[in-house]
Amino acid sequence: RPAYAHLLCTTVALLLLLAVTVPPATAAATQGGALLAWQASLGHPAALSSWTLATPVCSSWRGVACDADGRVTSLRLRGFGVGLTGTLDALDAAALPALATLDLNDNNINGTIPASLSRLRSLAALDLGSNSFSGSIPPQLGDLSGLVDLRLYNNNLAGDIPHQLSRLPRIAHLDLGSNYLTNQQDYRRFTPMPTVTFLSLYLNYLNGSFPEFILKSGNITYLDLSQNTLSGPIPESLPENLPNLVCFNLSTNAFSGNIPTSLSKLGKLHDLRVSNNNLTGGIPEFLGSMSQLRALGLGGNPLGGSIPPVLGRLEMLQHLDIRNASLVSTIPPELGNLGNLKFVDLSMNELTGGFPAELTRLRKMQELSIADNKLTGQIPPALFMRWPELISFQVQCNSFSGKIQPDLGKATKLKILNLPQQPCRLYPCRAGRAGEPGTVGFIGKLSHWSDPQLVWQPQAAHEPGALLQSAQCQDPARDRQHDGVASLGRQHQQFGR
Repeated sequence: RPAYAHLLCTTVALLLLLAVTVPPATAAATQGGALLAWQASLGHPAALSSWTLATPVCSSWRGVACDADGRVTSLRLRGFGVGLTGTLDALDAAALPALATLDLNDNNINGTIPASLSRLRSLAALDLGSNSFSGSIPPQLGDLSGLVDLRLYNNNLAGDIPHQLSRLPRIAHLDLGSNYLTNQQDYRRFTPMPTVTFLSLYLNYLNGSFPEFILKSGNITYLDLSQNTLSGPIPESLPENLPNLVCFNLSTNAFSGNIPTSLSKLGKLHDLRVSNNNLTGGIPEFLGSMSQLRALGLGGNPLGGSIPPVLGRLEMLQHLDIRNASLVSTIPPELGNLGNLKFVDLSMNELTGGFPAELTRLRKMQELSIADNKLTGQIPPALFMRWPELISFQVQCNSFSGKIQPDLGKATKLKILNLPQQPCRLYPCRAGRAGEPGTVGFIGKLSHWSDPQLVWQPQAAHEPGALLQSAQCQDPARDRQHDGVASLGRQHQQFGR
């Protein structure tokens, strides 16, 4: 019996040794077989033509990376030229125990997100954004304790956001924007997320008041809740709870009340957008003290009052949207101090007075709309020569007078030009030099300036107030490849209107 026991122990020890010393070739073959089984279920297999048993998994397969032991650690198949179709149903997560990055962004993968992805215990970054996934977000994703970066934006996901995601202990970047997600069970089961720095829930079906769990997630720097139906006041406690905010977007909701004075304490804020809500109480003077602001979006609110001259202190400001805000005001000449301004939209208000000559100092100006106001006088001479970067100039539906200056021909980048002729509700035309891709839209007659090479084509009227749609707080890495560790340093992505 002692000899038998000794033999048994020796056998067990050998089996354990074999179990932990599986040759890399065997591991690669197992993982390769799992990936080939998934490949067989996909459309567009030509994009993965390098995936064959005749070539090494770790060195020859497109989008696959391995560690020194031959274990697959990264699968990056972003849509640039890949164009995968199919589902994830045939992907055997259990066969990929070392996978840390799964990036399938910008393909056409559909079906549901499998709960089996929760078996990828080493996963740090999961990017399924810009696909056609439907169904609900599996709550099992909350079991991925090493997950740092989760991107499911721009799909067809529906149902409640699983509260289990708020319990991911390392999550830093969470983007669920542009889906059909709801909060029918409200947020009472959500816990604070102290590791999150980037949170985007834009363009969903979220309602109710400002989510309480977000106010308890104090390290957020980027917060986008735009294009939902959230309501109530903007919390006065924001600076106390979220002192590190850099980009803050509540646009296109139903928030009401005044813009909180406490926002002046957000000393790191670069981008503030609260457009298209029900905010009242005028444009607060304290905004002039927020010297770090690069973008300010207040349009589409019944704010009333005037444009405070103190906005002329925001020397870093590049984007200013105060369109359709019930303003009764002149245009403060102090805005001419904002040498970094590129986009300005003051359209659809009750602005009076003239076009301040001081604005000609804004040499970086690209898009200006002061349409649909009651402005008078003349456009300053040499304006177009002093704005060499001008792309869009819209001054229609005012009472300007005088001739169109000859220096209009110097605006070589101009593509949209809506001039102050009556009646102001005419459809503009498109004009461009024959054979060139750029076009220019005009309203009214060009009786004092013409170019015989212009060709005319009718088009629909330009929508006033749409100038700032491209002025967004960007994440330069959102459209690049990434891994779970590198993604920690990212701050900004598309910042919705």
